[in-house]
Amino acid sequence: MPTQDLNPADELAKTFPDVVIPLDLPEDISQRIRKGGKIRRIVVDRPGCIGARSCVVVAPGVFQMDEENLAYVTDPDAEEEDSIVLAAQSCPVLAIHLYEADGKKIFPEV
Repeated sequence: MPTQDLNPADELAKTFPDVVIPLDLPEDISQRIRKGGKIRRIVVDRPGCIGARSCVVVAPGVFQMDEENLAYVTDPDAEEEDSIVLAAQSCPVLAIHLYEADGKKIFPEV
């Protein structure tokens, strides 16, 4: 996995100034911003990931596994939102977090 995928909040903020950085982001993450839709930020909590691969099975265009067997976000626009939500819901440890543009968490619900 390329190192720029890990918590590139500064670059994402420049590229997508309309997407708020949530205050509850874990430290070690993989994240990407979607170009549109309700889901704008997809985050994988890497220390929380147990390598179950369910996200890759459900949304292989969005999620892949790295050499440490941890999930990361590849192309946030490669799947429909329904598939992304199902992928997040399929994670047995809820390591995938989904956010709206305003920073409100969509999943998992708080």
